[in-house]
Amino acid sequence: MRTCEGRLACGLAARERLVRVALVGPYPRDLSRVGGGVETSLTYVASGLSRLADVEPAVVTFAPGLDEPTRTTVDGIAVLYLPETRRLGNVTLREAERRRLQRALADLQPDVVHAQDALRYGYLSLRATSAPVAVSVQGVVREEVKYAQSRAARAHLRLVGVSMQRYCIRHARLLITSTPYAAEYFGRDVRGRIVDIRNPIGDRFFDIDPAPEPGRTLYAGAVIPRKRLVDLVEALSRVVDAVPTARLRVAGPERDRTYAARVRTRVQELGLEARVDFLGDTSPELLADEYRHASVFCLPSGQETSPLSIGEAMAAGLPVVAARAGGVAYLVDEGVTGYVTQPGDVAALADRLSILLRDPGIARTMASAARAAAERSFRVEVVATRLRDTYGELRLAVEREPRARG
Repeated sequence: MRTCEGRLACGLAARERLVRVALVGPYPRDLSRVGGGVETSLTYVASGLSRLADVEPAVVTFAPGLDEPTRTTVDGIAVLYLPETRRLGNVTLREAERRRLQRALADLQPDVVHAQDALRYGYLSLRATSAPVAVSVQGVVREEVKYAQSRAARAHLRLVGVSMQRYCIRHARLLITSTPYAAEYFGRDVRGRIVDIRNPIGDRFFDIDPAPEPGRTLYAGAVIPRKRLVDLVEALSRVVDAVPTARLRVAGPERDRTYAARVRTRVQELGLEARVDFLGDTSPELLADEYRHASVFCLPSGQETSPLSIGEAMAAGLPVVAARAGGVAYLVDEGVTGYVTQPGDVAALADRLSILLRDPGIARTMASAARAAAERSFRVEVVATRLRDTYGELRLAVEREPRARG
């Protein structure tokens, strides 16, 4: 296959004409109520691409409760909501949804399809169109099986989730990864090209004017086993001896009631009721305020690919303490923008938190470095421009194939 001479030349050629891209993934009906990392990321991607003169994005998503496809415009972006399969979707590998998506994409005639996950949306996109498909890898299902709480959940992930992801990894012409972790994990299963582009972070986090309160640590994310919030509670019980003002703010929904009860029980057992605040599922405005007043952000997860919360914290100007899970070490520069510990190492977690909470000077230096790093990698405009160039290169590669075969 013939290729451009040099990445710059290829990028320039790719931008010579309009790129029509179909963004296929979870998208909210109401932008004031966005749920989940993939959905949040898609709203930022769509918004960023819509600001570029040479890209025409359209969103295609599935929504419950619909009998017919519904077209609308959300924040100036064309969105097509397709009926979601109500019953036996996983048993049939969502064949009805594949047919609906096939018709939608045939109507849109995009130059490139960008599926927002290497699961349901990636699987359906690869089977629904002959257009070149880029697939974003937002998680590793095989690792998430370890944290499923029921046999039914584990069986579903193994039989459906792992199979769909394997199909995506092996058949996608282009994989977009937010850190090198996914490429390292899947290794030889990857048969296409891989491009590393960070997940975008909304402007509201960059606009935060930090006003950190002494001793205040923020955790933002769902209360589920994979996030290992109990480790952070245990660490807090050690931090309070060195930092009398230490307290923890937990911002996120309690999606696993059994695990949430375990966290609350441990808080009580350690006598930390007055030092731990459970805020629940917060609004974007309240979450931004939490980032503003925190001194440190902490994510003790056992498994992550590229958590948006770390990008949000860095954009808000916060030093980060996180467990070295999955792609986290590619986001947090050890000793520069924060600290990285081993998952489950409560002593190390407590030690790093204590350093930052006891020495505001170190915290400010790392916070400044974190925000600068976020500006370089997480700005919506930066991510959208990289995606635009990648789409153009993919389209050019496809267009040149017949000539190469000839």
